Amino acid sequence: MKHKKIKIAALTIVAASLLGGILYSEFGAKKSYDYTDYYVETKPDKTTKENKDDKEASEKELSLSLLQKTNNDIVGILEFDNRVIYEPVVQAPDNDYYVRKNIKKEYANAGIPFVSADGNIEAKNVVIYGHSSKWSDIIFTPLMSYINQSYYKEHPTFRFITENEIRTYQIFGVMNVNLNNLNDSLEFTQSSWDSDTAFNAFISDSINRGLYKTGISVNTEDKLMTLVTCDTRNDNKRTVILAKRVD
Repeated sequence: MKHKKIKIAALTIVAASLLGGILYSEFGAKKSYDYTDYYVETKPDKTTKENKDDKEASEKELSLSLLQKTNNDIVGILEFDNRVIYEPVVQAPDNDYYVRKNIKKEYANAGIPFVSADGNIEAKNVVIYGHSSKWSDIIFTPLMSYINQSYYKEHPTFRFITENEIRTYQIFGVMNVNLNNLNDSLEFTQSSWDSDTAFNAFISDSINRGLYKTGISVNTEDKLMTLVTCDTRNDNKRTVILAKRVD
C-alpha cells in the first residue's frame, strides 16, 4: 500500500511540475495577482508601543470574505513574516486547474497557490503547491530563502487564515527533492497515512533528508502543512517546506 501511495504521490507532483522558474523563461518577469481590491482596513485591538502615539493607527489586510465572493474555491490565506508571502489559497477537483489561472479563473502564468486535490485543509497533511520564478519574487519564490538555516532561524513559523480560525505552523524540515531520482521518496505529497507507524516513519525520513536540523519534534497527534515549489536553481528539483500546527 505504501508503494502504491508513493506512486500516486509521484504522479501528483509530476502533474504540478510546471511550478517552476522554467515556466517564465519565455515570458520574462511576472507579478502575482494584484489583490488591492480585496484589502480592508483594520484597527489594532489595543494600543501597543509602536502605535501609542497614534491611537488611530491601522493597517490593511486581505479580506477572506471578499476574496470568496469573487471565487468560492478559496479556502484560506497564507501569511509569512513581513508578508513576503501573503496569498489566498484555492482548491479545485484536480491539481492542474489553477496552475495557470488567477483568482478570477482567467489565464495567468503565475497561477495561484492551491491545496492538493487529494486532501483538504482539514487533512493530516495539507499540501500546497505554488509557483516560483528566477526573475521575480512571485508567490512561493521566497521559500528559496529557507535553504539557508540562518533565514529559517529568523522566520520559523507562518500562518494560515481560514473562515473560522488563524492557524500557526512551525517549520520542522526543509528538503530539496530531485524528481529525477526514483529513490527519492515523494511521500510528502500524501494527505494521510494508514497508521501511526507509517506516519512516524515518514517524519523520521523527512527529518533525516532535511537540509539541516531544526530540532523540532513531531508526534502522531500533530497536523502538518507542506509547501512545495520549484527550486529555480535546478528545474528538476523541488523545495519542500514541512511544518506542524502549533496554535
